[in-house]
Amino acid sequence: MKNPGAIALIGILSVIGARAEHALHSYDRVMLTDVYYSEGVNAGDIDNDGATDIVYGPFWFAGPDYKRKGIIYQTLPQPREMYANCFFSWTHDFDDDGWIDVFTVGFPGTPAHVYRNPGVDGLDKPWKKHEVFDWVSNESPHFTNVVGDERPELVCTRDGHFGYAVIDWKEPLAKWTFHTISPKVAPTRFGHGLGVGDINGDGRADVLTKLGWFEQPADIAGGPMWTFHSVPFAPRGGAEMHAYDVDGDGDNDVITSLAAHGFGLSWFEQTSEGFKEHLIMGDRPALNKYGVYFSELHSVQLADMDGDGLKDIITGKTYWSHHKKSPGWDDGAVVYWFKLVRGGKGGVDWIPMKADGESGIGRQIIITDVNGDELPDILAGGMKGAHALIHRKEPVDEATWRAAQPTPIERTETPAARGKDAPIDAATGLVPGAVEGEKLAATATVTATAGTVKPQNMKNFAGGRWSGGSQLFWSGGKTGDRLKFELTPTGTEKHVLEVVFTRAPDFGIVQLACNGKDLGDPIDLYHFSKVTTTGVLEFPVGQLGPGNLKLDIRITGANPNAAQSRFVGLDYVRLMPAE
Repeated sequence: MKNPGAIALIGILSVIGARAEHALHSYDRVMLTDVYYSEGVNAGDIDNDGATDIVYGPFWFAGPDYKRKGIIYQTLPQPREMYANCFFSWTHDFDDDGWIDVFTVGFPGTPAHVYRNPGVDGLDKPWKKHEVFDWVSNESPHFTNVVGDERPELVCTRDGHFGYAVIDWKEPLAKWTFHTISPKVAPTRFGHGLGVGDINGDGRADVLTKLGWFEQPADIAGGPMWTFHSVPFAPRGGAEMHAYDVDGDGDNDVITSLAAHGFGLSWFEQTSEGFKEHLIMGDRPALNKYGVYFSELHSVQLADMDGDGLKDIITGKTYWSHHKKSPGWDDGAVVYWFKLVRGGKGGVDWIPMKADGESGIGRQIIITDVNGDELPDILAGGMKGAHALIHRKEPVDEATWRAAQPTPIERTETPAARGKDAPIDAATGLVPGAVEGEKLAATATVTATAGTVKPQNMKNFAGGRWSGGSQLFWSGGKTGDRLKFELTPTGTEKHVLEVVFTRAPDFGIVQLACNGKDLGDPIDLYHFSKVTTTGVLEFPVGQLGPGNLKLDIRITGANPNAAQSRFVGLDYVRLMPAE
């Protein structure tokens, strides 16, 4: 188990009133449990003792130290190779009895339930369960006020329709009523990307989707369809979407992750010509000003983390959101907040602040002050269990503050040097005497310490020519992983080893070694714009004795400008007599 008191230090500039204060903000990670019960988490004073408690799946953890837990409902630990039966939790006093109840939404396409708080005499046993809605879809539902009646509704999709479920507050634990606002245009069961906010400034909340927004009409009596405005915010679908005036020009912009199970975070500036995308973070260091990137942003929230009056973005990696299928799935279970800064040459900047590197998040991240110190804390639950990241603030001098600041990275788009063209025979399409990468990949003669090795057809790539029109393609390798194979020399004279690799925007940096000795410098396989080859790279290997030649390709990293997939492609290798 990780140390629950681990601290991730970050530095920010807080503006309090008119006086600038240099401060370091840090987060104490408190592990509530390392068992997977839920993708969601929330908070509220469950036992009415004045301390904020934390709800995670079937349990509530009693504040202020969260060492004692009570049961809400009975369930077993959830299988990490699958998904939980609880995806989201909210706390609300539904029956106005003075005790906070717990509202849960399960796996997409399953019912929603309210667990009624039994009060002080019943907190030591499971609570009574009430099914209030039979089918909740979209993986980013909202429990918020959407129609302006000062009471929350459940915004989600059902049967392919966008809409909201209304509670009869005279009978809040009875079945809720769904109001559709769209034709059948949403995914029937799943779906990513959903938000609530006033886009057009008319004072009414609109509903945001990955492909646009539904405008709330002035009169919703009779259940009219809401007018849809098409905007390709995030065609793959992200997480919770937000309407917020990022640039301070008086109208609301849109903030969203771009792919719940992939990469990307953007804000869309609302202009007179429409929405203009500004990428905050992409799939490689070069796409963020500070070199930060991570995948699986399955929950995104806004909150003023540093007290400067501006809302910041809080998100993180939903660790194992699709298990081992998502790109960068094992790059680290990070939690970040992006500090909004207005002004300067770029107009808007988002400074990345790492809050934690171990907890990750689930499908729901909650920002709230759990200990009453007026600093927003971060709550996250998912396949790594449940954690509270308790916010600390320490005033420091300017020098200490500056030393802790994230700094912009340097970018370069200069392609690496290229060798001569491969001597591909026009009649056969092969390099004479070469050992083809695709042939190696199709046999057991190649071993990799991680990832997958397979042949890949390269005939559809116009950026270069490959011997035999194919290559060995190695995916899933990380820095330090190795690909090993052997060659059999045909003589004992001095030899030169010829190697042709593939270069592409998502390929890594490799070190070639022969018989345990590195050959030359690491080879950067990144190309900023196309898929091509390195050309023929030559490495003298000297006088060869009897026995096989043991070759080793080691991944040493990736170009900062590259997508950090660290792919490797080998066209062929060939031993040639030294001249």
